[in-house]
Amino acid sequence: MKMLEKIFKIGPKKEDKIEIWSDVPGLTEVMPVQESFHFLPNWFVKTPSWSEEKKGIRTDEFQTIKQCPAVPEFMNMGFTIPLWCDLRIKINDDGTAEWGAPRSSFHFGIHPEDQLANYLPQYAKPTLVLKTHCPWKIKTPPGILLLQLPMLWHFNPIFTVAAGIIWSEFQHEINQQVMFHHPGEFILQQGTPLAQYIPIRRETFNYDIGDQTDEQRLNAQRSWLQSAGLQFRGGYSQHVKKLEKCPHHN
Repeated sequence: MKMLEKIFKIGPKKEDKIEIWSDVPGLTEVMPVQESFHFLPNWFVKTPSWSEEKKGIRTDEFQTIKQCPAVPEFMNMGFTIPLWCDLRIKINDDGTAEWGAPRSSFHFGIHPEDQLANYLPQYAKPTLVLKTHCPWKIKTPPGILLLQLPMLWHFNPIFTVAAGIIWSEFQHEINQQVMFHHPGEFILQQGTPLAQYIPIRRETFNYDIGDQTDEQRLNAQRSWLQSAGLQFRGGYSQHVKKLEKCPHHN
């Protein structure tokens, strides 16, 4: 997993590194965990950077979501676990289900309705929650947790993986809860992105909430000028690059 070492070395010490391994020999080479930028949704890849109607006028006013800093930044964060094998799932109208995988060593289980589904609002209730027996394990350094997120920008019409926090410094299993949206028979292909994982620090913050002060107003104005107020385009990304080089923001 050498390609992951750079992004997941989170501190100056040798031991400050996230470990990812599989209990299925050879899976690392055939269907590896990868950084999330390898799983950008097709619609996003095809989206132009500038409005088709305003190609000749490249200002922030005419840029598309592909130029919006928040969305690509989020899509690229952390790493993504793809489905390690083909999965056939049949969900009947009465809620019963059956599944099949190419190898008997790959296991999936039905998440009981009285653990989750029965308590959700009717409009959000999944027809089935499938729990994976994920062949990947993850260990993070002390104080580092994993934020598990569904592939939010993929808009998968068949399923959504449940979001949550994993105390991966001591809990190394990551068995995803796959919530299916409607009955039917589906084949999920090997390589389908299941969930995105973002390392976060276990820490608390103090909050100061109130009316705007003169200092805050000045800070907001300065922020706007640095990111968008003085250039036709690129102010935000250029300022981020400056911060990345700043020793106070490492």
